[in-house]
Amino acid sequence: MIRKIYTTLISTAFAAITLTSCSDWLNVYPSDEIKEEYLFSTGDGFRTALNGIYRKLSSFDLYGSNLTWGLVDAWGQSYNFDKTPDSGGGKAMKKIASFNFKNTELVPITDAMWNAAWNIVANCNELAQQAAIADSTLFYARELERKMILGEAIGLRAFIQFDLLRMYAPAPSSVGYGQDNRTFIPYVDEYPSYVNEHQTVTYCLEHIVADLKKAQDILLEVDKNSAMDASSRFKSSTSAEKLFLVMRGYRLNYYAVTAELARVYMYAGKTSEAYGEAMKLIMVNKSKRYFKASTSESDIRDKGNMKMYNDIIFGLYSPTELVDWDQAINHSYDGSGGNEKYLALSKEMVERIYDSEEQKEDWRFVYQLEPKDDNCYRPLKYYKQSESVSYGKISNQTIPLIRMSEIYYIAAEAVFETNPNEALEYLKTVRTGRGIKSAVSGETKENFVNLLVQDACREFLGEGQILYMYKRLNKKFYTWNNGQEIIPLDENVVLPLPESEMNIK
Repeated sequence: MIRKIYTTLISTAFAAITLTSCSDWLNVYPSDEIKEEYLFSTGDGFRTALNGIYRKLSSFDLYGSNLTWGLVDAWGQSYNFDKTPDSGGGKAMKKIASFNFKNTELVPITDAMWNAAWNIVANCNELAQQAAIADSTLFYARELERKMILGEAIGLRAFIQFDLLRMYAPAPSSVGYGQDNRTFIPYVDEYPSYVNEHQTVTYCLEHIVADLKKAQDILLEVDKNSAMDASSRFKSSTSAEKLFLVMRGYRLNYYAVTAELARVYMYAGKTSEAYGEAMKLIMVNKSKRYFKASTSESDIRDKGNMKMYNDIIFGLYSPTELVDWDQAINHSYDGSGGNEKYLALSKEMVERIYDSEEQKEDWRFVYQLEPKDDNCYRPLKYYKQSESVSYGKISNQTIPLIRMSEIYYIAAEAVFETNPNEALEYLKTVRTGRGIKSAVSGETKENFVNLLVQDACREFLGEGQILYMYKRLNKKFYTWNNGQEIIPLDENVVLPLPESEMNIK
């Protein structure tokens, strides 16, 4: 498939030129009706191309479902599928949850996911190359805007290729960093792209880190004066001309790149580097409180803050589709008595990650899980909130991709052996921010990591990160239907490449 990827993201008739509403810059769909040379002849064309990339990232094939609450969470055994409908992606989720990777009903879904992801990479590469040579006078905000587009394009190509690596290759922990000479996927950083050789995990991680560092350096200048409090990150009342420069929570901003770099270093087993990047965010948070690991209970209960968006560093914008997809798989059978179908968590699953006392106070249990009358729970993180309340619209439209809570987890795990009290304080910060008053302790590294994973299973439900945590830690997990142990061997946690890739070395 990666013989040549050539797709330009453009909008029909340059709709971006006439956009006026607050959400318009976030809601540009890709099309193929305007030639490349015209697209990149104006600042609006560059804006349209970048927003087209973000909209494709939020599609069902990628982070709108498959890479968050859909395939990846199903693969990580996050749900009990006895009650899951075949519609809304349910059939493919059941197949991947059974590790039946070559099933004829699953393969078209994973192939579409693969193709969509590499299409994004190609468009990021083209956009980065065009932005690198563009005249800054094309842009409303001149050099600041040109650098914003360049930095985000470079960062996004690293972001999506890291997730491809996590799906289609083993984690370094399985054999040791730099010890595996097998090749899995390419790393593509130029456009157009012809045949690309598959590379080792180490090669890909080194290039991902290099690109993220480039993006970090560029975006540091861009975001040093950006309004990054929760309200400013996800909503704005500014003019259409300035809108592209704000609402940085829906864009791969400097802090998001730093968070992703911490995530990548941790996956690579480079804990000191991961800790260093995490501390950049923790120190900023101490002084400026941009990404509060807490919200108020009333904001969740009464004001629609179901996703507890205050600590989301980077999310994607989905104007209506996200709640429609949740409706399709979780609520299409509402009112059908004992025949309701939805993504269930069994009582046993819930008890594995929530002890009985914490069920009473953890807001993730109290508000994000709905008890049903059959010893099951239905997840509510993506359930449509009333948009007449303060945070309902933000909750409905936001796909969480990186949270501050993950940064605390990374710092805690990285520092435990040298400073366990500091590590416990970071975990306590997350737990307190989710309503938990009881103390936490971990006497050994193994015990502490178990506590981290337990909390992460609560925090990341529906966000596509739990499987990767098991994989990185080389940690056993359990089948959804009978609780049997799963060892994270390649046969369980590495997707086979599409048939189109089999002849590429």
